[in-house]
Amino acid sequence: MRARWLGLVALAAAASAVAGCGGVSSSGALETTGNQLSVYSSLPLQGASAPVSQQIVNGEKLALSNVGGHVGQFSIGYVSQDDSSPASGKWDRGVTLANAEAAAKDTSTIAYLGDYESAATALSLPLLNAAGILQVSPSSPYVGLTSSLDAGQDEPERFYLTGRRNFGRLQPGDTVEAAAQVELMRALGVHKLYVIDDQDPFEVPLAMITASAAQRAGITVAAHDSLPVVPETRFTGEVEKVVHSGAQAVFFAGGDGAGTVTLWQELHSADPELLLLGVSSMASESFTSQLGAAAVDTYITTPLLPSDLYPAAGQKILAEYRRTFGGDPDGNALEGYEAMSVVLASIRAAGAKGNQRPAVVSRFLATKNRESVLGRYSMEADGNTTLSRYAIDRVSGGRPVFFRLANVSASQRLNG
Repeated sequence: MRARWLGLVALAAAASAVAGCGGVSSSGALETTGNQLSVYSSLPLQGASAPVSQQIVNGEKLALSNVGGHVGQFSIGYVSQDDSSPASGKWDRGVTLANAEAAAKDTSTIAYLGDYESAATALSLPLLNAAGILQVSPSSPYVGLTSSLDAGQDEPERFYLTGRRNFGRLQPGDTVEAAAQVELMRALGVHKLYVIDDQDPFEVPLAMITASAAQRAGITVAAHDSLPVVPETRFTGEVEKVVHSGAQAVFFAGGDGAGTVTLWQELHSADPELLLLGVSSMASESFTSQLGAAAVDTYITTPLLPSDLYPAAGQKILAEYRRTFGGDPDGNALEGYEAMSVVLASIRAAGAKGNQRPAVVSRFLATKNRESVLGRYSMEADGNTTLSRYAIDRVSGGRPVFFRLANVSASQRLNG
């Protein structure tokens, strides 16, 4: 397995190198300059991710607007950064590092909202940790950012150069998605499972955690294969292995690209009764609209709930969002709103020390039983949220559509 993590090690090493020689102090600036504070946001604002990111940004802006841009004696500014490349429309390593370094060098920075992708957060986190800046991601579920469970080499320690935690995510992480998948398998009567991942180091642990959780639940795991899933690839040999294994379902952890579409279609063609279980990175219409006949047996887990399943506070903010920005917002807008809101609450809780980075980080990680637009939650010392509701979607009309809710218990949330 060690070779599989080389890509992740390289990412973390690049971030560490910038932190060490790019002018960002490893001790961090403990106090910002005066009463003018800045909150940075870094999200992919171009390409296919742009609509989701724009909802998050608008939610962040709305939360700051609702407090008049002030918390106590402190005036709060907002800086929205784009971590994507104009050429590809996807998040970019160089841009992500530049964004994080800019925030880390700004003596007014009190918090950083981002990044969205786990791989991007793996780059920005060491820089922001070195500067002692609170980092709150609306997503980034990768287990290695907070835990050593099935994670890469020296994780999560490699992300925390100071030895102190400064990161938290608002969406449930990998262990919760794994538990939601197992709950789905049991509901579907799955007794034998085949696990596949696409060798992405940020997806492999989810496959491993899910396989272990399935076995603990009494589900036989026929095999766990890792294979490159790229466009124009045929999966004849892999499909034959799945069919001959007698598995009732395939769990796949990977991306939503053309290669995954082909794999899905070939699996369904070989065995039309085979259940096809996908992860949140596949919960996009760009993927589901291409599945054809395979759509009928497709189930996808996602942390984004139907709008009417969020609490009354969330419903109120969604209505305010519509009046302010238009459109039809969903849970992404609420994730952005809460990311900014919990930062503002942490500054407020720090009182006169609201411009001291360690105090704000401490107050954030001490969040308990917070009534938010996402529901009631606490932050754990490792940076995980106690939020644990997960949606399961099916495909209808080429789109992912809510099917049922998975409520994950505390023990499942911690252990997968």
